[in-house]
Amino acid sequence: MLKHVSFLTRDLGAVLAFYSRLGGVVEKDLTTAEGFRRGVVRLGQAQEAGGRLQFFEVPGEAPAPHPHWAEHIALHVPDLRALLPDLRAAGVPVTRDLQPSPGGRDMAFVLDPDGRQVELLAEG
Repeated sequence: MLKHVSFLTRDLGAVLAFYSRLGGVVEKDLTTAEGFRRGVVRLGQAQEAGGRLQFFEVPGEAPAPHPHWAEHIALHVPDLRALLPDLRAAGVPVTRDLQPSPGGRDMAFVLDPDGRQVELLAEG
Protein backbone atom coordinates (compact mmCIF):
# COMPACT_ATOMS: atom_id res chain seq x y z
CA MET A 1 0.00 0.00 0.00
CA LEU A 2 1.36 3.39 -1.00
CA LYS A 3 2.14 5.75 1.90
CA HIS A 4 3.60 8.72 -0.01
CA VAL A 5 5.74 9.89 -2.90
CA SER A 6 8.10 12.85 -2.36
CA PHE A 7 9.09 15.57 -4.80
CA LEU A 8 11.11 18.76 -4.78
CA THR A 9 9.19 21.97 -5.48
CA ARG A 10 10.18 25.56 -6.26
CA ASP A 11 7.08 27.01 -4.57
CA LEU A 12 5.38 24.99 -1.86
CA GLY A 13 2.39 27.34 -1.62
CA ALA A 14 1.67 27.12 -5.34
CA VAL A 15 1.97 23.34 -5.50
CA LEU A 16 -0.25 22.83 -2.42
CA ALA A 17 -2.89 25.16 -3.89
CA PHE A 18 -2.75 23.30 -7.24
CA TYR A 19 -3.29 19.84 -5.74
CA SER A 20 -5.99 21.20 -3.40
CA ARG A 21 -7.84 22.52 -6.45
CA LEU A 22 -7.78 18.96 -7.83
CA GLY A 23 -9.41 17.61 -4.67
CA GLY A 24 -6.37 16.84 -2.50
CA VAL A 25 -6.40 17.77 1.19
CA VAL A 26 -3.39 19.61 2.62
CA GLU A 27 -2.40 17.78 5.79
CA LYS A 28 0.92 19.51 6.49
CA ASP A 29 2.58 22.80 5.62
CA LEU A 30 5.54 23.28 7.94
CA THR A 31 9.25 23.93 8.23
CA THR A 32 11.47 20.95 9.03
CA ALA A 33 14.27 20.94 11.62
CA GLU A 34 16.69 21.40 8.70
CA GLY A 35 14.87 24.58 7.67
CA PHE A 36 13.16 23.12 4.57
CA ARG A 37 9.52 23.81 3.83
CA ARG A 38 7.50 20.58 3.70
CA GLY A 39 3.94 19.99 2.59
CA VAL A 40 1.81 16.87 2.42
CA VAL A 41 -1.34 16.45 0.32
CA ARG A 42 -3.68 13.54 1.03
CA LEU A 43 -5.30 11.94 -1.99
CA GLY A 44 -8.69 10.33 -1.50
CA GLN A 45 -11.53 11.16 0.85
CA ALA A 46 -10.91 8.83 3.78
CA GLN A 47 -7.94 9.32 6.10
CA GLU A 48 -6.44 5.95 5.06
CA ALA A 49 -7.62 5.99 1.43
CA GLY A 50 -5.22 6.66 -1.39
CA GLY A 51 -1.76 7.91 -0.61
CA ARG A 52 -0.02 11.19 -0.17
CA LEU A 53 2.11 13.53 -2.22
CA GLN A 54 4.89 15.12 -0.17
CA PHE A 55 6.76 18.19 -1.36
CA PHE A 56 9.97 19.76 -0.11
CA GLU A 57 11.10 23.30 -0.89
CA VAL A 58 14.87 23.10 -0.38
CA PRO A 59 17.06 26.21 -0.95
CA GLY A 60 19.45 25.67 -3.86
CA GLU A 61 17.55 22.62 -5.16
CA ALA A 62 15.10 22.58 -8.06
CA PRO A 63 12.72 19.94 -9.36
CA ALA A 64 13.57 18.42 -12.74
CA PRO A 65 10.46 16.57 -13.94
CA HIS A 66 10.67 14.75 -17.25
CA PRO A 67 8.51 16.46 -19.90
CA HIS A 68 7.20 13.22 -21.46
CA TRP A 69 3.68 12.20 -20.46
CA ALA A 70 4.86 8.65 -19.65
CA GLU A 71 6.29 10.00 -16.37
CA HIS A 72 3.29 11.39 -14.54
CA ILE A 73 0.99 11.47 -11.53
CA ALA A 74 -2.54 10.18 -12.23
CA LEU A 75 -5.52 11.41 -10.21
CA HIS A 76 -9.25 10.76 -10.31
CA VAL A 77 -11.11 14.07 -10.19
CA PRO A 78 -14.81 14.89 -9.94
CA ASP A 79 -16.38 16.53 -13.00
CA LEU A 80 -13.32 16.72 -15.25
CA ARG A 81 -15.35 18.36 -18.02
CA ALA A 82 -16.06 21.34 -15.74
CA LEU A 83 -12.63 21.38 -14.07
CA LEU A 84 -10.52 21.46 -17.24
CA PRO A 85 -11.83 24.83 -18.57
CA ASP A 86 -11.36 26.33 -15.07
CA LEU A 87 -7.75 25.10 -14.95
CA ARG A 88 -7.10 26.43 -18.45
CA ALA A 89 -8.60 29.83 -17.52
CA ALA A 90 -6.29 29.92 -14.47
CA GLY A 91 -3.29 29.50 -16.77
CA VAL A 92 -2.61 25.82 -16.07
CA PRO A 93 -0.91 24.34 -19.16
CA VAL A 94 -2.94 21.53 -20.76
CA THR A 95 -0.60 19.11 -22.52
CA ARG A 96 -3.20 16.56 -23.69
CA ASP A 97 -6.74 17.82 -24.14
CA LEU A 98 -9.88 15.99 -23.07
CA GLN A 99 -10.06 12.56 -24.68
CA PRO A 100 -11.13 9.03 -23.80
CA SER A 101 -8.64 7.05 -21.73
CA PRO A 102 -7.78 3.47 -22.72
CA GLY A 103 -10.43 2.42 -20.15
CA GLY A 104 -13.08 4.71 -21.70
CA ARG A 105 -13.14 7.46 -19.05
CA ASP A 106 -12.57 11.13 -19.83
CA MET A 107 -8.88 11.98 -19.45
CA ALA A 108 -6.61 15.01 -19.87
CA PHE A 109 -3.03 15.90 -18.94
CA VAL A 110 -1.94 19.18 -17.33
CA LEU A 111 1.28 20.49 -15.81
CA ASP A 112 1.60 21.23 -12.10
CA PRO A 113 3.46 24.41 -11.02
CA ASP A 114 6.83 22.60 -11.24
CA GLY A 115 6.14 21.20 -14.72
CA ARG A 116 5.19 17.66 -13.69
CA GLN A 117 2.73 15.89 -15.96
CA VAL A 118 -0.56 15.19 -14.15
CA GLU A 119 -3.11 12.87 -15.71
CA LEU A 120 -6.65 13.78 -14.72
CA LEU A 121 -9.22 10.99 -14.97
CA ALA A 122 -12.94 11.42 -14.53
CA GLU A 123 -14.31 9.58 -11.50
CA GLY A 124 -16.91 7.07 -12.27
